Amino acid sequence: MSDSPANPTTLSESLQDYLKIILDLTNEKRVARIKDISLKKGVSMPSVTEAMRKLAGEGLIKYSAREYIELTSKGEKRAHHLANRHTFLNRFLVDVLSLDPSLATQEACALEHHLSPQTLERLILLYQYLSYCPRNDQSTIQNFRHCLELSESLAPEDTECRNCIFTGESPHFDDSEKRVHILLADMKSGQKGRITMLGPDYQMRRDIIAKGLMPGTEITMEFNDTEKNIFYVSLDNYRVEIAPEEARHMEIALNEATPNDSSENQE
Repeated sequence: MSDSPANPTTLSESLQDYLKIILDLTNEKRVARIKDISLKKGVSMPSVTEAMRKLAGEGLIKYSAREYIELTSKGEKRAHHLANRHTFLNRFLVDVLSLDPSLATQEACALEHHLSPQTLERLILLYQYLSYCPRNDQSTIQNFRHCLELSESLAPEDTECRNCIFTGESPHFDDSEKRVHILLADMKSGQKGRITMLGPDYQMRRDIIAKGLMPGTEITMEFNDTEKNIFYVSLDNYRVEIAPEEARHMEIALNEATPNDSSENQE
């Protein structure tokens, strides 16, 4: 996977970081030296020297022993691309997902090395749509932030918001997919479906995700062990145990539209 749409040459994550550090030091101090790069990267000076040789071999920097490091025009273009990608991802995580800035910086560092140009572009378009598109009334992000605060018990109780996922009228019918949506707790043995939503309880949602169950996951209801009070579902022949309260916290789109079956008791 390329680290830049303009240049198919793939750099390791470490070399990408070195390029950004050289750019930062050049902007801060006008020069980049081995010692300063070593301190900023947190590695030994010999490690930096070896990395500089590799970057020079790629034509991204001008480097000679005991001299300042200078970005070539090719290296400057690549470094700016990497830095700007990091800045965008950091802004997306803070502005849209409302992450703490310090966590957002760490996450942006992890994400930036693995996104394809197409995925990055889609995230940019999503950011623009949520933030500036005239078809979006700006309330979407604010409502989402309220949802986040509520889900993490940081906002006062909001009955309407908490019930937006499960209205008490499940199962309901989704005309767009011709599927019946029910709670996992109401599935019968042998029924198959796709997880569509996880409920509003913060800790329970995280526990469910930790089990590998997320929106989009295809599952099969095996059976409900009433003696142990546990539901058993399988995904790709892997069995997962789900507590009753978790089963009532997950909405499933059944693979077949069978509205009448939903009213029958769980086997």
